[in-house]
Amino acid sequence: MVLAFLALSAGARAAPDGPPREYGWWLGDQLVQTVTLDLPEGVSLDPASLPRPRGVAYWLDLVRVEAHETAGTARITLVWQNFYSALEPSRREVPAQPVRLSDGSLRDLPGFAFVTAPIRPIRAPSTQDQMRPDPDFRLVDPGPSRLGLVLSGAGLLSVAAALAFHQGLWPFHRRPARPLTRAARQLSRMRGAAPDEAARVLHRALDATFGRVLIGAELDRFIVQRPEFRPVQDRLATFFAASDARHFGRGGTGPETAGMRDLARVLSGIERGRR
Repeated sequence: MVLAFLALSAGARAAPDGPPREYGWWLGDQLVQTVTLDLPEGVSLDPASLPRPRGVAYWLDLVRVEAHETAGTARITLVWQNFYSALEPSRREVPAQPVRLSDGSLRDLPGFAFVTAPIRPIRAPSTQDQMRPDPDFRLVDPGPSRLGLVLSGAGLLSVAAALAFHQGLWPFHRRPARPLTRAARQLSRMRGAAPDEAARVLHRALDATFGRVLIGAELDRFIVQRPEFRPVQDRLATFFAASDARHFGRGGTGPETAGMRDLARVLSGIERGRR
């Protein structure tokens, strides 16, 4: 009775029959694990509890499962496939798989570990002999290139200058003629000049503005041609009347230098569009 009690208390026992070797596995290798399960009398293996072929992990697949039962023994074979791409030798753990017996008890098919190795070749150390010799070289004279650069730059400047001249761009553009402005500046420097000399400067500026000799009788035509001077038409008429009286002996003192200087300054502002 004691022996029978000990046998019943022991139950089914799983003993690894043939685990795969621990080293020397590569990417894509199949590992065959065989487990022999000792069964008590009257107890069998539940086939539905056997692990199904599947992907157990991203690097491990259970490819095939086979089970064979004899009197008191179940022999289970599991075929695993390694998909771990190792960069260096790496130890991987295959988990245990539970199975169920007909009496409702659970048993584990033991897991195991193996080392997978990289499939790349061993890298040989580099040596100076593996390097190709330096190619022959020759010194390059930069003189022709510099001369070409200078000639190209000169040609570019010539083309740019010709284009600026043709289009009337700076520095070839002509500034608008401003005879009245020049006269105002000249009169501002003629502090001690005689009235006749000052009047001559202002007359020449008005002639240049009109395009021909301007006399008092054509003042209205000048205003029609240059209407911007209409606000000072009366002052121009006074200037021409005083100038005619002085030059043609009609009496009068003639225009004063200070008054002509002020008139020239006003005319200059109109000419430059400031009034």
